[in-house]
Amino acid sequence: MEAEGVIKFQLYWRPGSAASALEIAELEAWRRRFRALGVLGQEPDRYGGVGFGNLSRRNGASFWITATQSGALPELGPGGYSRVESWDLAANAVWATGPARPSSEAMSHAAAYDRRPEASWVFHVHAPELWRAAPSLGLPATAADIAYGTPAMAEAVAELVAGAALPCILQMRGHEDGILAIGSSAESTGRALLRAMAEAAAEIPPQPSRALRR
Repeated sequence: MEAEGVIKFQLYWRPGSAASALEIAELEAWRRRFRALGVLGQEPDRYGGVGFGNLSRRNGASFWITATQSGALPELGPGGYSRVESWDLAANAVWATGPARPSSEAMSHAAAYDRRPEASWVFHVHAPELWRAAPSLGLPATAADIAYGTPAMAEAVAELVAGAALPCILQMRGHEDGILAIGSSAESTGRALLRAMAEAAAEIPPQPSRALRR
């Protein structure tokens, strides 16, 4: 599995204006919810202590996305988002502006928006139970040998979302615990993800604690 949080695409970033409070209000609300559920954040004993999870929303021809390595912060505010203005999937390049650099998963978000013009929200979380239950739940999945942040991952996400009904939930099989939720509204996207997580919890018994596994 690949290490979390490393930007692999070619990033062309310049400082710029922050998002308005209204533009990020729903992102902040769902981010708080996902942090409370432990599928977004930063913990010493997960992924080498690196932040995980990121959210975005379409903004015309661009999109706002949470900043890279911002998982530890309980609230981001306008200064914690980057605006991805354009991208080139084949060249693995992203052009962004704003007060912060974009998440390392920006290319996967771009692929979804690129392929589905009606998609306006992408939520990427790290949900171990849902990731493990993905095959039994019949979730579409990228191949296990495709790493996050690569042109191959962007193309795989684009192909999967192209034929899916929105909102859709995708498993990133080569990215430990990685799940993408893509939809046309924040509410429908978030609710679809919560439903899938609930179904996964019913499918797979809880894992024993670290102490019990020793």
